[in-house]
Amino acid sequence: MANFNYYKNRFKQLTLTELLIGINVLMFLLTQVIDVISGNGLLVLGAKVNALIGLGEYWRLLGAMFLHADLMHLIFNMMALYLLGRDIERFFGKKKFLFIYFVSGLVGSAASYLLVDGFSVGASGAIFGLMGANLFLYKLNPMVYKRIYGYDFLILIGINLVLGLIRPNIDMAGHLGGLVGGFVAASAVRLNYEKWWNGKRFIYYALALVVIIVPTVFGTLKQQNNEDLYISGAYYYFTEGKIEKSMDVIEQGLKKYPNQADLLYMKDVLKNAPSE
Repeated sequence: MANFNYYKNRFKQLTLTELLIGINVLMFLLTQVIDVISGNGLLVLGAKVNALIGLGEYWRLLGAMFLHADLMHLIFNMMALYLLGRDIERFFGKKKFLFIYFVSGLVGSAASYLLVDGFSVGASGAIFGLMGANLFLYKLNPMVYKRIYGYDFLILIGINLVLGLIRPNIDMAGHLGGLVGGFVAASAVRLNYEKWWNGKRFIYYALALVVIIVPTVFGTLKQQNNEDLYISGAYYYFTEGKIEKSMDVIEQGLKKYPNQADLLYMKDVLKNAPSE
């Protein structure tokens, strides 16, 4: 019983930063289990796949924030989350920290959805959002910030941005989106001791919505004006055994592209497939 109480109390003492790390680790383990059982763990759990988001799976903008491609990807992101998250959580408080984290992650995902065609996962957008919150702290009081941190965090942000530009397979749109999202979200909520709402800060709350919604809307318009959206989507749902959903996507595509050969072929295959 004593051990149970110890772990119960220890759980209550966990910071939100530590809980977020735990969720990311659990999602990574779940991905591995699904990969072993049926494959495509990242796809099943919510990787950012533009075609699927364009077909209405907007939950992937959130899901991708908690997925990682491999162990090293997870380790590096969780180290960064631990180092950055503790201070942001302390300065802004738990609820405001979560607001900053999720706004940043969603802005990063939305920017990636609009500007990057490829498959994407990772907490990097949210982590860059914590860097954006650090930029807000610097803007709020440069002298105090420099006494506490020097230029370490500003240099860290600069190094990460440069690395993103020169290294392949880095989702720079997601990183920059997260950085902007974190700065805007921090500007909206401000520090722990300040009230959540102030009429003078309405512009920042509105901007936080804009930088999530606008890239998502334009990303969807971009996707829906591409016939590959319907071909990829129909094939994905077919391989998942969602035949009705696959046929529905094919019909949507044929309304816009009535002579699209691949869609016509897939429709013919599904219509003539033997029923179970």
